[in-house]
Amino acid sequence: MKIPKLIFESFGYICPLEKISMENCTLYTHEVDMGKVLTRMRAHFDASSLKVTGQDDHWESITVVSKKRRLRKGNTLTITYRQRAVPGYTLEHSDEPIIVNLHGMYAFVQQISADNQELKERLLAKIPTINTEVVIKAEPSFNGDLRSAVMELAYELDAFFFSEGNVIFNTDVQGFWDKTGALLLDVNGHSTATHLTVNIDAKYFDSQTPPSPDALERKARSLQQLQSMGIRSSAMLPAITDESNVVLRTPAEVAARVAVLSAVNAVAFGYLEGKEIIGYLQQHQLWEHTTPEEKSFLDNPTEELKTKETWKCEDIWVLMWALNKVPELGYMNDLCNLDMVPQEVYPFKGVESDPASFFSSAKELRPATEILDANDLYYRAHWSCVDAILKSEESPAHRGIVYERHYALNWLINYRNQPWDEVTCDT
Repeated sequence: MKIPKLIFESFGYICPLEKISMENCTLYTHEVDMGKVLTRMRAHFDASSLKVTGQDDHWESITVVSKKRRLRKGNTLTITYRQRAVPGYTLEHSDEPIIVNLHGMYAFVQQISADNQELKERLLAKIPTINTEVVIKAEPSFNGDLRSAVMELAYELDAFFFSEGNVIFNTDVQGFWDKTGALLLDVNGHSTATHLTVNIDAKYFDSQTPPSPDALERKARSLQQLQSMGIRSSAMLPAITDESNVVLRTPAEVAARVAVLSAVNAVAFGYLEGKEIIGYLQQHQLWEHTTPEEKSFLDNPTEELKTKETWKCEDIWVLMWALNKVPELGYMNDLCNLDMVPQEVYPFKGVESDPASFFSSAKELRPATEILDANDLYYRAHWSCVDAILKSEESPAHRGIVYERHYALNWLINYRNQPWDEVTCDT
C-alpha cells in the first residue's frame, strides 16, 4: 500500500518517514491525571536527574538529564502532553488540535488492510476514548532505563503507542503498539498482539447522556441504507439527538427562510438584479428574515458569489420537503429540480407576486422522526464525502448536494442553535 508522507500530526512534532536525530514515540491514553506521569518518573529516576517545568499538579514538560550511573552520558528524555478540554469517549467535531489529530488517526487506521480485523476494530474503538496525548522524545535514542521508564509509564496510563520505529520496538516501520510492546497494527496491516482492552472511565460516561434506543436504531438504519447505496460511512460516528430532545424550527420560520432563499436565488441565476430583490423583500416584510450574508450578496452579487448561491437550490429543496411541498428528497447524486415544485406552492414567482398564499399554506412540518431520519442519513453521507476527499477517492454521493442538504437539515433541527449564516456541518 502507498503510505502518505505525513500520517497525522503528533503533538510536538510531525511524523515523517525520514530518519531524525532523536527518537520519538507518543502515548495515547484515556487517563487525564498527568500527576501520575511525574510520580512515575520520580519513582524511576533520582531527583537530580529531573527538571520539571510548571507546577507539580499542572506541569508543562519533564526532562530527564542523563547521569553516568543511570543513563549513558549525553542522553535525555523529554515528556510533554496535551489533553481534551472536556474528557469524553466519543469523537465529536471540534477544532481542538488533539481531537483533529484523533480524527486523522482514526481515518488512517480505518484505511489499513489488517491481517487481524478484530484487533483493528478494537483499536478503532479505543481511539475515540483517548483524552490525553503524551509525547516522549529521546536524544539520541531510547536505551537502558529510558526504555523501561517508558514501558512502565504505558502500563501506568493504560496507553497504547504510536511510533515510526525506534529501539523500544526494534523496527523502522510506523505503527501502533500496546502497553506491553506488542504490535497492534503497522502500516502494512501486520500485528503480533492478540487483544486490546477498551476502557472508559465511568465518570466520563456518566457525565454525557448516552444515546437513546431510538437514536441508535436510527443510526443503524442509516448505515444500512448507505451500505445499500454503496456509500461507506463510519460506525464510530455518534448517534444524533432524538425526538425527545430535538426542537425543530417552527413552520413559520421555515416558510420565511425558504421565501427569502427562493427570492435571493433569482439573483444567483441572473434572472433579476439584487436591488429588485431587496425591494421585494422589504415590501413583503421579509427583509428582517434576510441574513447578513444574503444582504451583502444582494448589495454586490459578484459572479463568484452567484455561483456559490446557486447551490442554495438544494437548501430550498430540503425546506420545501420539510413543509410537505416536495414528496421526497431524491438521490444523493442527482441535483434537485425546482421546476418540479408546483408553481402554486412555490414562494417566489417574481417581484410582482405576493408570497401570502405560500405562507398561508405552510402551516405544518413533516414529523420530527422523518426530519431526524434525513438528518442522520445526510450526516453520515457527508462524512463519507469528506473521507473520500481525504483519500483522493470518488464518492457515490455528490459532495455539493450532500453538504447543502446536510446544512439545511442541521438548521431545521436547531443544531447547536446556530443561525442560518453560521450553521456547521460537522462530520
